[in-house]
Amino acid sequence: MSQEGYGLFLKICDLYHVLLQVTIFLAVWDIFYRPERERKALLPIGMFAAANVLLCLCSAIPGWVRYVVSAAVVLGYCYLKYKRHLEKAVFTLLLFYNFHGMSFLFSNSIYQFMVDKMLLRLDVRDTDYLFHMYKSHMIGQSCNILFYTLSFILLVWVLKKVVKSPLSMNWQDVMFLSALNVVGSMLTWMVIDISVVQIDKEIFLLFDQRKEMVWKVPLIAALLCTGEMSAVYIFRKYKELHGEREKHFVEEQQMKAMKRRLEEAENFYGGIRKARHEMKGHMANIKGLVAGEKYGEVEKYIEKLDGVIQEMDYKFSTGNAVTDVIINDKYQRAVKSGIAFRVRFEYRETDTISAFDMGIVLNNLLDNAIEACEKLEQAKRYISLILKRKNHFLLIEVENSFDGKLEWEDGEAVPATRKQSSLPDILMEHGIGLKNVKDVSERYLGYMDIKAGRDVFKVTVMLQQKEIS
Repeated sequence: MSQEGYGLFLKICDLYHVLLQVTIFLAVWDIFYRPERERKALLPIGMFAAANVLLCLCSAIPGWVRYVVSAAVVLGYCYLKYKRHLEKAVFTLLLFYNFHGMSFLFSNSIYQFMVDKMLLRLDVRDTDYLFHMYKSHMIGQSCNILFYTLSFILLVWVLKKVVKSPLSMNWQDVMFLSALNVVGSMLTWMVIDISVVQIDKEIFLLFDQRKEMVWKVPLIAALLCTGEMSAVYIFRKYKELHGEREKHFVEEQQMKAMKRRLEEAENFYGGIRKARHEMKGHMANIKGLVAGEKYGEVEKYIEKLDGVIQEMDYKFSTGNAVTDVIINDKYQRAVKSGIAFRVRFEYRETDTISAFDMGIVLNNLLDNAIEACEKLEQAKRYISLILKRKNHFLLIEVENSFDGKLEWEDGEAVPATRKQSSLPDILMEHGIGLKNVKDVSERYLGYMDIKAGRDVFKVTVMLQQKEIS
């Protein structure tokens, strides 16, 4: 084995490391961005791979430059793709680099142990000493690559079992979860820096001078990995508990809202039954007044009766009792607040969307719209409700005027469009109402789209109907 052959072997090993890291990065990225399996979602992976391979081929470029450039490429893409929300991308990169470092510490300790044992058996006076030395290093590097690969794969496998489903994160979560990732990366660089140190004319070899480091370093790495996995597991459990509490609260609010609507509907139809029962009496009174030729009294009586009927009548008839009650109830509230209320809404018998779920959508969106309009001067107040159909989909559009001062929970400016995929991380001040609507849209395999301009706020909810046989 010549020096040139051993150098070629090391270059092949470097290229293998790069390809393995790209593959593992794809696996880690998939764990945290699983719902976004699209062709364009593979773009950051492709850019990460291209940057790593190209920089690896340039032997004059240090390894740390490759990691920095690769991270910059991925974060730049995420900055544009996810509208400046880099929280999860930063954590994913830090976790990946930590896994890389811990896998290196595991495999490097095994490499140092094996090579030391093999080199001790060699005789410097042997004419084939260089051949056997390069051969020993090659065997050690092969084992190094093998254990590096196995360690990396094992860590990702455990991570996948721990995470199970993608998690939403904010910067506080990233800081909590990334502390051990940063410590792991710093430990890796520290071990690399002090492994071989030139002191005056002598060379200090860490693993030669401190034999116990062969087992201490991987032990520390194992403890760091265990701590990181535990932190992620605790965070996942916290998210699940928080989600259950939020779901319970949302369902409770939904039930209360629908109970109010159903009570209103029952009162309304109870009033109709009562009016129908009293109609015979009213007709007898009118006949009596006509028989007595008291026509002026008849006119007053009819006007009064007409007013009672108008109060019980609905301005908007949608084709469903529940939506009738909700829309007309919101209309009455809007009229009292001086809000122009426009409706184009028809709920057909063939529609397979539950009236209960439709009621949740309408109740929450119209409540938010009325509250927003009440902050404006009366001349600018308006609400528009439209139901559209497209193939097997229903589109509910609620547009209203507002003062343009709506802010997200984290204080950032309102973006032009927000779809449901980003709502779990950033909810508006009417978050519970929109969370209700979002949950309904997800149950019907649809989405919720929000657009906010300077003085116009529009929410579109798409619900997919079941096919009717």
